[in-house]
Amino acid sequence: MPLTPAQERARELEALNRVRRRVAAIGFVAIIGHGVIALPVVAHHLVADGRTSDAVVLLVLTVFVTTVAVVVTRLILGRAPITPLWALVPVAVPLLAAWWIWG
Repeated sequence: MPLTPAQERARELEALNRVRRRVAAIGFVAIIGHGVIALPVVAHHLVADGRTSDAVVLLVLTVFVTTVAVVVTRLILGRAPITPLWALVPVAVPLLAAWWIWG
């Protein structure tokens, strides 16, 4: 059964909104991703300078920044802010960074 013009327009607007959300999410991840990556890199340099406690603080901040990144990205995409699987990402990132720094 063919769609009415109003139904077709509603489907097009829904698809356009989905694309807008994805583009916004990609832009947000591209921007905040620099912080998520930079914090462990700076922590690595601090350990090399003998400032281990400062490096640990930066890794703790990495958990916070990664949590914000995950929650905001999922909200932009119109999904639940956090799920059990996505809750592991903010913990996994600094653990991998710690393994890289001290491993």
